[in-house]
Amino acid sequence: MARREEARPAVDDVPQPDPAAAPAARKSSRLVTLGPDWLPLALLVGDAVIVVASIVAAYLFHRTVDPFHTEGRLLPFGPYIAAIPIVVFLYLFALTINRQYQSWRGRSLSDLLLGLYSGIGLAAVLALAGISLGNVGTHYSRLVITYTVLLTVVLMTVERYWLRQYETTLRRKGIGTEQVLIVGTGTGSEMLVQRMSMFPQYGYHVVGVLDDRMPAGSTFAGSQVVGRIDDLPRKSRELRADQVFIAIAEEDRGRLLNLIKLCEDQQLEFKVVPSMLDIISTRAEVNSIDGLPLVGIRHSRLRGTNAVLKRAVDIVVSAIALTILAIPLLIVAVFVKLTSPRGPVLFRQERIGLNGQPFRVIKFRTMIPNAEAETGPKVAEPGDPRATPVGRVMRKLSIAELPQFWNVLRGDMSLVGPRPQPTFFDERYGAEVPR
Repeated sequence: MARREEARPAVDDVPQPDPAAAPAARKSSRLVTLGPDWLPLALLVGDAVIVVASIVAAYLFHRTVDPFHTEGRLLPFGPYIAAIPIVVFLYLFALTINRQYQSWRGRSLSDLLLGLYSGIGLAAVLALAGISLGNVGTHYSRLVITYTVLLTVVLMTVERYWLRQYETTLRRKGIGTEQVLIVGTGTGSEMLVQRMSMFPQYGYHVVGVLDDRMPAGSTFAGSQVVGRIDDLPRKSRELRADQVFIAIAEEDRGRLLNLIKLCEDQQLEFKVVPSMLDIISTRAEVNSIDGLPLVGIRHSRLRGTNAVLKRAVDIVVSAIALTILAIPLLIVAVFVKLTSPRGPVLFRQERIGLNGQPFRVIKFRTMIPNAEAETGPKVAEPGDPRATPVGRVMRKLSIAELPQFWNVLRGDMSLVGPRPQPTFFDERYGAEVPR
C-alpha cells in the first residue's frame, strides 16, 4: 500500500499535537512539493550519470597517463562507448539487488553504504565476467576498469551522503515525513517515540498517542495523548495517519489481533512493536527459519579478523602516541609533583574491562591525596573541591587520561569503546540499572 510523502497543509479542525511545528510545516509545504518516489528516481538517474561519467573520466585519465595499449597501439575509445549501456545496466541491476532503490525510511547511512559497496562489487564482477565470456579483453584496459570502479565508489558515496543530508533537512521541515499514530504505551513504546523525535532522518513524525490508561490531553514521551485505543479508526482519519505503530501493554495483547484486523480493514499500514523491545534494545538480531522470525540478542560482532584489526590499530596508535607524547607527559608529571608534592604523580584505580575482567587504569592524579577518604567512592563533578589547581586544568583539557595509552598498548582497554567504570560503580550500576 503506497503512501504519499508530500507535506500536508494544516487543517483548522484537525487536532494538532504540536502546534508550534505547524507554521514551519505550512511554510515548507509552500516551498517544496515532492512525490513519494523522488529519492529512488533521483538515485537511479544519478547513478546512471555517475557510471557514464566514471567510464569517460577513467578512459581519459588512462589515455593521458599511458596513451598506448600493451601492443603499442593507441587505446581506442569506440569499445568503451559501446560498453556504456551494458555497464550502466549491470550497475543498476546489481544496485537494485542490494536494495539501493528502495525507501531509505528507517535505514541507517552505514546500512545504505554497505549495500552500495556490495552492489558495486557485484557489478564489477559481472562486467569482468562479460568481458571474459565475450573474449573481448584485448579491447579493454584493466586499469580503466579499476579506475571506473574506484570513481563510482567515491562519487556514489558522496551522492548518497549529500542526498541523505538533503532528505534530513527536508524532513526536519516536515517534508516527506510519514505521520505515525502510536497505539498503546506498552513496553518499549517510550523509547520508540523518543528515537523517532531524535532522528528525523528516519522520516517519522508522531501525531498522537492512543491509550486507555492515560487521559486525552496528557503527554507521553513528548507526544500528546489524543484518545482511547477504540478511537483508532476515527483518529487515524482526523490526524491523517500514514502508519500505525501498535505498542499495547502486555496484559492487552489479546486485543492485538483485533487491532491488526482493524488496520487492515481501514487500509492502514501498521507495525507491531515487540513486547520485549526494552529488553533487546539496539542489540537485537533477527533471523528466520523458512520464514519463521526468530529474535535474539547480539553480544558482539567484533570477532575474528575484525577483532585482530581493531587490536592492531590500538597497538600502532597507542605506541605512536606514547612516543610522540613522551616529553609532554614528563613535563605534566613534573607539574603534578611540584604543585601537589604529598601525593603520587599517577593515579591507579581498579576498573572493569572486557568480559568483566578487572585491570588497573593509569591516569595523572588530579585530586588531593586520599580524596575519597571522607566522601567514599564518588563520581567527580565539575568544580569538584577535591581537585587540585593543576588537576582542574588537566581534567578540563582531558590531559589526565593521556597515560591510558599505556593501558591501550597493554590490551587492558581500547581506543574506541565503552568507558571502563570503577569496580564499585560497575557493581552498583549492574544492580540498580538494568542492562
